[in-house]
Amino acid sequence: MRATLVSARRYQRHIPRSVLNSFVETAKGPLVSEESFYRDVASFHGISWELLAACDWMQCDARPKRSPVHGEKLGTVNADGTVYTSKSAALARCAGDLVTLARGVYGIDLTSGAPLSVRDLANAFAAFRWGRALKDHDFSAMKFPYSVAGLTENHFGLRWPEFAPRNSGDRPHGRFHRKFGAVPIVLSLDYPATV
Repeated sequence: MRATLVSARRYQRHIPRSVLNSFVETAKGPLVSEESFYRDVASFHGISWELLAACDWMQCDARPKRSPVHGEKLGTVNADGTVYTSKSAALARCAGDLVTLARGVYGIDLTSGAPLSVRDLANAFAAFRWGRALKDHDFSAMKFPYSVAGLTENHFGLRWPEFAPRNSGDRPHGRFHRKFGAVPIVLSLDYPATV
């Protein structure tokens, strides 16, 4: 595990108004209405429900008949042979992957119960989406669109890095078409991130 000094000072959101409006119009309702469901699944893995909700939205727009693992319809056989017939099972897989990859790639313990910094949140979601690829290429997760798109005015128009892993579904250097990434979702759900 890496040793990090994290300020106990709470992060003050700098999310642009257009991103907040888009979040409220599209994601807030579905995510908040399923809060108790996310809490239940997340509790088995010791993580915050907001992290799991962000994964669900980023992978499949939190649609009830879609799996957040690959965005496929529930019951569809994936390339690795897995099949998720319930949203609970798919979310449990995402929670397990999020915990394992954040710890394995960046040394972040999502189960500690302590609020994460914005940087660690970005790293955790980057590891979830692309595994070690960003770390191996010395690419900051603070520029990775899946994690931080829309976090500030400077995070508009982000593109996928040129070294997109094969089979990721992301086009190298392609435009990121969503208005916001996973970290703005978590912050908009009032997760108490630190600086």
